[in-house]
Amino acid sequence: MKSDLKGEEALKKLDMHAPPDWKDTISKGELIRLLGAGDQTGIHVVIGDVRGSTHLMREAISSREYAIITTSFTERMKKIARENSGWFDKFTGDGFIVYWLYGSKPSRFLGEVMDFCRRAHEAFTGEIFPEHKKNARNLPAHVGLALGVDSGRCALEEIAGDFTIIGHAVVGAKRMAEAAAKGETLCNIRMGHVLRGERSLHDAIELQETVAKTKEYPVHGQEAYRISFRL
Repeated sequence: MKSDLKGEEALKKLDMHAPPDWKDTISKGELIRLLGAGDQTGIHVVIGDVRGSTHLMREAISSREYAIITTSFTERMKKIARENSGWFDKFTGDGFIVYWLYGSKPSRFLGEVMDFCRRAHEAFTGEIFPEHKKNARNLPAHVGLALGVDSGRCALEEIAGDFTIIGHAVVGAKRMAEAAAKGETLCNIRMGHVLRGERSLHDAIELQETVAKTKEYPVHGQEAYRISFRL
């Protein structure tokens, strides 16, 4: 009973993160159990990071306009996430976390994850970046959106009055986002195998082997995949 009550309270706090169709993707009872018990479940994670964001802020002609553009960026990413059944975890100034609860079926939502990544890049390049260009004194060449993708068992935990996901997949996606250049989407070896094994994605994406310089492997780097999207 206490676990159920805790889960009900947690569910209220999760409302701001939930996609409109969340009840079609996971039952309320299952979500309450996960939140109340602190259990782990399978989750796909996408972390986005804007390369050169500090330079954009420093070179902005108007700080107010910079804030307006950043707000538009946040709202656009959240909208694309929700249209792809993704849970928008948080915005961190120049980045975000989006996740999908797939439970015990790793193939669930892979199409939505890839569609989110494709559309996120398109929105930044076509809508957000042009506004930054109008508001910049100087513009460094490395500015752009970088995405990292990973998947695995994570838990939804309450921290400072809000819920967030915790687990290896979050760290993995963060490392890939940190290693990606502007316009790139990177995933580690495990996620690459998951994507390669999903036949429905063969016409939608292309995986290219690459080396990612990460915090754990800063010298030689680690094996990774660059995800390209076919039109």
